[in-house]
Amino acid sequence: MKNPFNYLQLATGENFYDRREMLADLRSRFLSGQTNVVLYGPRRYGKSSLVAELVASLEKAGVICVSLDMVKMPTLDIFINAYATKIYRKLAPVRFGVGQVASFFKRLRPKLTIDANGEAGVSFDAAAAAMGQEELSEVLDLPQKLASGRRVVVVLDEFQEVKDLLPEDGFEGVMRSVIQRHGDVSYLFLGSRYHILRRMFTDHNRPFYKSALTMLLDKPPEEESAAFVAKRFKSGGLSISAPAARRLVTKIENIPYYVQQLAFETFRLVDDDGRRMAGPEDVDAAYARLAGFNRDQYEQLMLNFSAAQKKLLLALARESATEFDDGYRSRHSLGASSTVNSAKKKLIEDGHIEQISGRCRLADPFFAEYLRS
Repeated sequence: MKNPFNYLQLATGENFYDRREMLADLRSRFLSGQTNVVLYGPRRYGKSSLVAELVASLEKAGVICVSLDMVKMPTLDIFINAYATKIYRKLAPVRFGVGQVASFFKRLRPKLTIDANGEAGVSFDAAAAAMGQEELSEVLDLPQKLASGRRVVVVLDEFQEVKDLLPEDGFEGVMRSVIQRHGDVSYLFLGSRYHILRRMFTDHNRPFYKSALTMLLDKPPEEESAAFVAKRFKSGGLSISAPAARRLVTKIENIPYYVQQLAFETFRLVDDDGRRMAGPEDVDAAYARLAGFNRDQYEQLMLNFSAAQKKLLLALARESATEFDDGYRSRHSLGASSTVNSAKKKLIEDGHIEQISGRCRLADPFFAEYLRS
């Protein structure tokens, strides 16, 4: 039978669940205009799937959406050229030729390019060393100049990476000063290193302070996840008992990506055995199989951690914590509070542990299982 679960691609369509209220809220805000949103949360919680559904819904309503992944923009000149091409392809060809677009620039000189797929774009005759704040300001202003009254939403994924494009928060300062004048264009900022992203918009010393509505993407309710698993099992021609569905969700800590992954493996195990019903023992067997798949990867990963980081990871695999007080540090032989906090900060920024509502735990439940074993 065709496996109804999907964890290797975006969970859209029938694989999208629970986020309907947030999706409707975001859709309403962007349709009304004059809204910038920063959506943050841990990895594997479904941000990309939510945004894919949002973009599809907005485009169906006539909103022009432009998406750019900032992790692929290691330098300012690469960003400027890529951003201009994305904006040009979505906004310019209908109403503007490259000559008209050129009139929007004072320092940059755009030229038309055609890629291997025959798609038009623009590039600039300027050395990388010549790209600076003024050139950035011009290209960031392009979507508003080309919008011509149309509603536009620009989606910037992994936005926290812009901190490396100009020194001393220069990129943030330029962008804030430009987009605050944009009446037809709204912005959606995303990022997997969510603690860095959140600070960019909530630290009063940063340029983007209070420039966007901040929204946390938390886990869905466990009962919604269990109902989703049962529904998808049924759509694939099999069944899963209610206790097994609940066990699957709690076993994987109700993290949406891992719910899909464990459900996929459980469905496959039962289907391969020629049975029709999955029980709690099947969930456990599938979990054990998945926990062993990445053992080599986890062993290599551990080689990259400092001794303090390893100790903290081992401790959190056994006991999540809201604070690392004397008792916790003593139980797990963690050492001084300053050492633990330094390890914690680095592990959070790199996405290995997450801190939601004050509680720290490992982000990957299979990594936690590896450490416990």
